[in-house]
Amino acid sequence: MRVEAPARISLPTPEPRFIEADGRRLFTWHHAPAPQLRRGAGVVLCPALGYESMSAYATWRLLAERLASLGFDVLRLDYDGTGNSTGDYDEPGRFDAWLGSIGAAMDRARELAGSSRVGLVGLRAGALLALQAAAVQGSADRLVLWSAFPSGRALVRELKAFARLSRQEHASEESIELDVNVAGHLLAADAVKSIGRWTLEAVTTAPAPRVLLVDRDDRSEDQVIAARLEALGCDVARIRPDGTAAMLAPPHFAQVPREALDAIASWLDDWPISAPPVSDDARRRCGPGARPGGARRLQHDNQERPVRFGAGNRLFGMLSPPHVDVEGAPSIVLFNTGLEHHVGPHRLYVSLAREWAAHGHCVLRFDLGGIGDSDLPPGATGPVAYPGHMLEDAREAIAFVRSVAPHKPIMAAGLCSGGWLAFCAARDGLDVAAVVAVNPPLYLRDGLAGMQWFSEADELERYHRSMRDPSKWAKALRGAASYSTFAGLVAAALRRQVAAWVGVSVRGGLATDLAVIAGRGVRTLFVFSRGDFGLDYWQLHWDPARAPALGECIQHVVVDGAGHSFRPRAAQQKLRELLTHFASWPAAAPTHEVTMSDHT
Repeated sequence: MRVEAPARISLPTPEPRFIEADGRRLFTWHHAPAPQLRRGAGVVLCPALGYESMSAYATWRLLAERLASLGFDVLRLDYDGTGNSTGDYDEPGRFDAWLGSIGAAMDRARELAGSSRVGLVGLRAGALLALQAAAVQGSADRLVLWSAFPSGRALVRELKAFARLSRQEHASEESIELDVNVAGHLLAADAVKSIGRWTLEAVTTAPAPRVLLVDRDDRSEDQVIAARLEALGCDVARIRPDGTAAMLAPPHFAQVPREALDAIASWLDDWPISAPPVSDDARRRCGPGARPGGARRLQHDNQERPVRFGAGNRLFGMLSPPHVDVEGAPSIVLFNTGLEHHVGPHRLYVSLAREWAAHGHCVLRFDLGGIGDSDLPPGATGPVAYPGHMLEDAREAIAFVRSVAPHKPIMAAGLCSGGWLAFCAARDGLDVAAVVAVNPPLYLRDGLAGMQWFSEADELERYHRSMRDPSKWAKALRGAASYSTFAGLVAAALRRQVAAWVGVSVRGGLATDLAVIAGRGVRTLFVFSRGDFGLDYWQLHWDPARAPALGECIQHVVVDGAGHSFRPRAAQQKLRELLTHFASWPAAAPTHEVTMSDHT
């Protein structure tokens, strides 16, 4: 059964909120119900960790909206050291901090709802945490465990397996990896050990009177969790809707599992609330900070704050004001990478923004319309990584930062699609003094011809990898392999290289854009990973003989061992160093090549 919001009843705009837990700032989204629908119960959404949280982000937001339409006060939570919350992955005591984050959010949800009734919904690792937190913090009234792990050891085993599978070509991993690196998202060794020790036997009391188990659609049912909960006296229901596996695909392929959302909403909608909803006046009286020991809203002038801007306030971002006033320090705008929201690839933008703010920069990391927590403009569809409105959204973000810091130059930066947008901002005349484009797909400037170039280069790379596979050689020696496609790809690559040698590509392509950027005086740093297709395109069109004519405006750096998304830990640190140095006016990163040994 599909559960929809009642006709003609609009929900209040979700409110971003920082709450406090043991002196730490936790970021949450409060999705409030319409006043006439409020039922007097709160629900805390406990997300997955790392890459799975990024993949399921759109699903999490839709689930919060769906439950708010049923009358619940819903909190979407960033655990300590994740998302927009205080801290980082490598601090000690991560497991306990995450449990404490859920406990603080439960307190806050009760305050918002004006009652003691609270439910938890946990996804993957978040389900393990929700189960433990419900037992430790005091029983929840309802508990949804979505694709839960039967033990911490099972979670760690799967993370390590995916870490091996997600290794990238041209990415140099550390020889001794004490932490677990899952597609660039790091889990500290201390956290791995703490999670690995957790077992169901640690849950000794019923975490909730009623529990819903939501099984993955691509795996068989595991009876261990249900058996344990039933032994503790829980009323356990079980469903296996379609869509969980598709939801956990990489963010640019992830799909929202509508059937699962319908089933969860229907199960929670059947939750009878015996206490009458508390009036708005009473809720305000028990508002932030009113209950001793409860979570409190924080007001600090010199800390990150959520902001809305643009036409109709449809765009959302996090603003990091400078900690100190440094004359000439540019303000910085960070653009989305693909469909990943404003925390950036493996949360890189959070650490960058905070480091830059400490050095006197004002930093905005925001979501393009249709991505993360920003809404699409009228008539647009999405989400897509390269929306038609991306340049206009960038213009709105730059104008907002200009209004906050009117006398500061502005630098725009991004990785992959964000790097492409930074390049376009410089080329198309947006109000920027500098840009940093990390592994930008510059071939997009050539339209269909550029996409054909990428397709041929990708296919040729696959042939090169096949040449290192003994089974492929055996097939070739038996005469079972076709060489016509490979020969055609090689011929096309040679034609492109010859064109570059004689200057055909340089005169009519990317070089023209670079000259326009240099003519505007926009200082531009391109950062490429060795082996990335963006670097191949750059080298095909970059003419060292003409570089002096561009002055110091156009610079590039090549980093070895980074992979496309700067997945290795050392590569992430190297990128932070390069970008921090470039943002330190008037210094700028020189054109050169670097390896991981420069850092390590």
